[in-house]
Amino acid sequence: MAITLRPFLIQAIPIGIILSLLAISLVLLGIATNNPHETQQINAWLVPLNGLILIILSGLILYNLHQLVTRLKAREAGSRYTARLVAAFAILTIIPVLVVSFFSMNFLGDRIDTWFDVKIEGALDDSLELTSRALDVKMRQHLFDLEQVAKEMVLLEDSDDIYGMIMDRKREFLGAYEMVLFSPDNRVRIYSGDALDRVLPHLPKDDIFRTLSLQGYMYQLEPDTRDGLYSRVALTLQLGINQEPSVLTALFPFSKIEQQLAENVQLARDQYQTTSANRNQIKYSFRLTLLLIMVLSILFSILAAFLYSKKLTEPIRKLLDGTVAVASGNLYKKLPVSKKDDFSLLARSFNAMTSRLAEASKESEESQRQIQQQRDYLDIVLNHINSGVMTIDKDGVIHRSNAALDQVLQISFNQYIGKTFEEVCKVQESLRPLYDVMSPYLQNNETEWQVEFNLPASTGQQSLVCRGAKLPGLLDGAQGHVVVIDDITDMIQAEHDAAWSEVARRLAHEIKNPLTPIQLSAERLQFKLLPELSDKSAELLQRMSKTIISQVDNMKTMVDAFSQYAHTPEIKFQQVKINTLIQEIAELYRENSQHAEIVLTLTGVPDVYVDANRIRQMLVNLFKNALEAMPEEQLLKKIVVSTSYNQDNNKSCPDMVMIEIIDNGNGIDEDMLANLFTPYVSNKKSGTGLGLSIVKKIAEEHSGKVFASNNTDHGAKITICLPASN
Repeated sequence: MAITLRPFLIQAIPIGIILSLLAISLVLLGIATNNPHETQQINAWLVPLNGLILIILSGLILYNLHQLVTRLKAREAGSRYTARLVAAFAILTIIPVLVVSFFSMNFLGDRIDTWFDVKIEGALDDSLELTSRALDVKMRQHLFDLEQVAKEMVLLEDSDDIYGMIMDRKREFLGAYEMVLFSPDNRVRIYSGDALDRVLPHLPKDDIFRTLSLQGYMYQLEPDTRDGLYSRVALTLQLGINQEPSVLTALFPFSKIEQQLAENVQLARDQYQTTSANRNQIKYSFRLTLLLIMVLSILFSILAAFLYSKKLTEPIRKLLDGTVAVASGNLYKKLPVSKKDDFSLLARSFNAMTSRLAEASKESEESQRQIQQQRDYLDIVLNHINSGVMTIDKDGVIHRSNAALDQVLQISFNQYIGKTFEEVCKVQESLRPLYDVMSPYLQNNETEWQVEFNLPASTGQQSLVCRGAKLPGLLDGAQGHVVVIDDITDMIQAEHDAAWSEVARRLAHEIKNPLTPIQLSAERLQFKLLPELSDKSAELLQRMSKTIISQVDNMKTMVDAFSQYAHTPEIKFQQVKINTLIQEIAELYRENSQHAEIVLTLTGVPDVYVDANRIRQMLVNLFKNALEAMPEEQLLKKIVVSTSYNQDNNKSCPDMVMIEIIDNGNGIDEDMLANLFTPYVSNKKSGTGLGLSIVKKIAEEHSGKVFASNNTDHGAKITICLPASN
């Protein structure tokens, strides 16, 4: 609200001030027109007042011009249309105002000249002369009346009382205001006045006495600030023999009509003379006022052009703003509908359009939401299945993959999205077999296909099955295939293990049954025949029997191994500190026949939830294999056992405790490395080939993993991964 109110106040307050000052200016201009003689005084106020109006008005115009220029630079909607309207309004206003002002200037000068016609001036002078003559006749009559009073006083006795009575009577008879008799030394001798509130007379001026001394009489007009205009008449008279002349003076009032007529004539003549003397000043003042009015009219018209054009373009600007808002995504934009202009139909049409767009957008958003839900559902499914999934177009460009594919292929496959599979193979050579088996099906655009293949991995050979199906179209419209890859290594291994377990169980059963009778028969033959034979034959029998019994014991050991491999005991899980268990077993092998050094590098790892006896059996087998893997003639023999905790989900043992047993023997043949954990595979002459198979079986019983590799320096490395209990 404050943001929209501020521009309004910036315009409204100065306009209010201008209108107030303009009203005052018009009042002063009216006074100056009716009273030309006061033009100069009024102009002293009128010019600064109009100047202030001009300054405020110019400021408003500059403010609006600045706003318009800013909007033009910003390419605001409707700004250029507003500029054209302002220019058109200004031109249409300025030209007529200039023409009218030009003719008004000339007309005003001619009109003022008509005020000062010579005939009018002569008539005013004649009127003043006529008035003066009429007053002069009146004063002469007053002088004649005073002479009659003086003649009567000269004939009387020189007595103040008598003179006073005569003067009172004559004053009342003649209608005089006062009569005063001055002694020869110009002192008041007798005073006769009509005013009861006056004690002293109106004393004549000194120049009157000088005039009387020269011509013996005088008369003149004598104004009074309180009582109006009077006629002063005076004369000298001889009152007594051998006395200096005295002065008799009287004040006769004029009637109100006579005074008013005289004042009007005098005032009219004075005003005319003043106005005539200021003729050029009046012309200048009126022309200046007209010029100010012209400038004010032009500026007002320009300001009105700004305001009106802004008001006129307001619907268009709102429409353009609404269009920009809709283009930017605001489909709920509504325009105000007014019944006062022709834009209401356009506004209603715009509102109807935005309503339909908003409804369509809402439907589109609902469709997008459903599609997104399906995508999210598909993502959840893809990210929670064990099969690796990817989509690839006919050009071999990878579009999508899931997390399981990273586990199956043992690489971070998501980083290759958007690249061709051939480019991926240049970086990951291990994926070349996968590309080789897929390429024919992708190039032939097969509808469905399936193929099994092996892929080299850090843990040996991976057995994978790859299934493909043709897609109707990817997200970008390109044709392609969805490829599903499953790691069946464990399944095949489980089948092999089950088969070998069955073989071992049957071998143990078939071999173990005759072993005891064979051993007993050999011992019985030795017991029965030995006393009856010669020394040479007895020695031969004893040697043969010993060989039979020794081989039977060896076969029993092998049968026990078969039974152990084929039999899966009940697992009893418990919290086990794996470092402590390793230390216990290492102590058993500290003193060994191989004189091998055992080094423990154990770090702080979480506990494991395992069967301690089975893990102990697994570790014993590994320690034993490590000792047997080092040749007897080797001088420096060393076994390093280390533990660590792997928290990296991208590696082959995520969130697992890793146990590494490294020896410095001859290592493992590369040909044997892939099948090292297969039953009956061994590089030892007397080995059964079941030791590492049992190790793998125990690890898998605990949801663990086991890997074999050659150490980078020398010897072999066996890695066991067990899930952490946390």
